[in-house]
Amino acid sequence: MAVARAPIVVGIVVIAGGIAWFAMRDSRPGSGPPHGSGGLTASGAPGSEKAAISAPQGPSLGGSANAFDPAYINPPALPDAMEIDAPSHRDVFAAQAKDDAWADETASQLKGLVGKLKLTTVEGVECRTDQCELTLVGPADKVEATVGKLEGSKGLPTLAKSMLLGGPERSGDTLTLRVYAMFDR
Repeated sequence: MAVARAPIVVGIVVIAGGIAWFAMRDSRPGSGPPHGSGGLTASGAPGSEKAAISAPQGPSLGGSANAFDPAYINPPALPDAMEIDAPSHRDVFAAQAKDDAWADETASQLKGLVGKLKLTTVEGVECRTDQCELTLVGPADKVEATVGKLEGSKGLPTLAKSMLLGGPERSGDTLTLRVYAMFDR
């Protein structure tokens, strides 16, 4: 039985010795390349510990400046600020004509959805031709929770094709947010 284990023990000792030799060969002083190998280091001394690495010159972008020098980099300038003359979505909604039959039916469906989801911050629902505006008013955390429920799988996606959030309006601790629901008609 001891004879059967001898090759295993010898193998383990050889492997451990090899690992130790590799680990220690670079840490001993004077353990550079073997004599006669002609190895040169950065200092140019033959037989030193580490060999020098040489690489070809890298590409350049032309000119005499270094492309990686921060003084060379010239970031593009931003254009002068200009006022955007575009209507808000609230203006677009207000300009839309009202289809009374569709608007009343859709507003009723939205009010039912608001009641089912228990959305306490919805203050008003108004519909026009292919859009409805829900006005949310309340503390910011309650309005955010309402928006989350409206975006959920049981919210506006069950009725509308998409929704758009208007810009928030703050008055003290009260937040007013308009949500526009767009429908395919």
